[in-house]
Amino acid sequence: MKIIIQNEIDLDGEMEVVEEIRDVEAVEKGGFLYLTYQNDEKERVVLKITDTDCTMTRFSKPKSVMHFINQETTVTQIATPVGIQILHVVTDRYEKRENQITVGYALQIPQTGQDLARYHLKIRWGIF
Repeated sequence: MKIIIQNEIDLDGEMEVVEEIRDVEAVEKGGFLYLTYQNDEKERVVLKITDTDCTMTRFSKPKSVMHFINQETTVTQIATPVGIQILHVVTDRYEKRENQITVGYALQIPQTGQDLARYHLKIRWGIF
């Protein structure tokens, strides 16, 4: 099975498009769908998906967790070259349909509410 991740990133008007195709393991357990794959940095990434939200856990050092809930703001910690940054994950849109989720979100600086970047993320999985 494969996972296709397409992410359109708006960095202050500069658009970047990232696409990844990876082997993925899918397991349904307790009402959740777990998708597990390895990213370019050889880190294990686990997506925990429901009809209403998605948690993305990247097993880096330190581990980073992002939680996407439609029309909600959550908090994440991301390792950067200047240390750990605490950011808000502002999800404008979360939609799950069959073997696809679509997420529109922004990473914001909590102190100022300023967007660092806006994202349009589409994740599909299956046999392609």
